Amino acid sequence: CDLATMAGLEPAGVIVEVMDDDGTMARRPALEAFARKHGLKIGTIADLIRYRLQTENTIERLRDVVVDTEFGTFNLVVYRDLVQKALHFALVRGDVADGQPVLTRVHVRNTLSDVLHLRRDDLGLSVTAALRRIADEDRGVVVVLSEAGEAEALLDCLAGTTAKPANDPASEWRRHGLGAQILADLGVRHLRVLGTPRKLVGLAGFDLDVVGYEDAGAASR
Repeated sequence: CDLATMAGLEPAGVIVEVMDDDGTMARRPALEAFARKHGLKIGTIADLIRYRLQTENTIERLRDVVVDTEFGTFNLVVYRDLVQKALHFALVRGDVADGQPVLTRVHVRNTLSDVLHLRRDDLGLSVTAALRRIADEDRGVVVVLSEAGEAEALLDCLAGTTAKPANDPASEWRRHGLGAQILADLGVRHLRVLGTPRKLVGLAGFDLDVVGYEDAGAASR
């Protein structure tokens, strides 16, 4: 099943869905009723992720250094993706492993906004804005993920072919898995997410939970 990608792995096998009586995909309550009716056992995505984390890991911590930025001092933690061999980064301010909710941004690197500093609605929150918000609070984490195929997606974005680089479910799940592994390695448990609310499936498998969503400009107002 494709759910393994939630732990940061490539897709494997096929997706099998159980249909509800109205023809839509059955959700958890319907699946639990189906399992009881037919004497079947049922597991959640969180269960799968928890098992995978106990038996394997798809990131490797390489460096942990103190760096000076335009927003002050951060700890820079560098990770290697053991599947695609890409480097990913976490900029950490303060103690984020104390069990208290942590202001958090998991960000896919975008050259247009993060390097060239283009200001467009379709580019979303930049690393600069996230770091400024965390510096204002003096505590938090920005995780920056590298993205395979970024170049073509950026060309499409500039040409207006797509409003933003195209996403597919497997890539989304893989990003969630990588970001979640990095946050768990840093000791983060409860997230105050910088960004718009969205469904983040399977975080419980990494012992992570979202306590709320926040605007990057909240501290400035």
